[in-house]
This record gives sequence, C-alpha cells and structure tokens, in this order.
Amino acid sequence: MKSGICPKCQSREIYSGRKIKNKSGNHFNNTIPVTVWSHATLDNYVCGRCGYMESYLAKTKELEKIKQKWPQVEKGVEQME
Repeated sequence: MKSGICPKCQSREIYSGRKIKNKSGNHFNNTIPVTVWSHATLDNYVCGRCGYMESYLAKTKELEKIKQKWPQVEKGVEQME
C-alpha cells in the first residue's frame, strides 16, 4: 500500500492518513497499546476502490518497544484465548 498500489485489487487509488496531525487524540484514536502506559500511533492507508486498509507504525522506534512487550506469533500456530 505504501507503494501506492492495493495488494488486493491492484488499484492505484490509495489514500493515506500519514500527514494527519494529532492522530492519537485524547482517547488514543488511531493507536495500538504497547504497555499499560504507552501507545503507538498508526499511519493508515486505504484503497479507494475496494476499501482494503493497512496500518503501519508512525514512528519506527515504537517497533522495538513492541518487540520487547508483545509475544511473537509462532509460525503455523493460531492462538485462541
């Protein structure tokens, strides 16, 4: 999606919220929890033809925190809780 092409329908009609300011807001809109006290802001990309959406971390430095705090998914194992 970041390349401007939808991986689902190959449309080039891609829209990005990357440059929208104050994405995290008072209620942590457009974020994912990293710990109880911290959230990582997301950049969203949406296909204007099929509606498919992808999200990426707005700040790549948050990736290291996530790798430390979140469990890694085991290949071929679906975990149900």
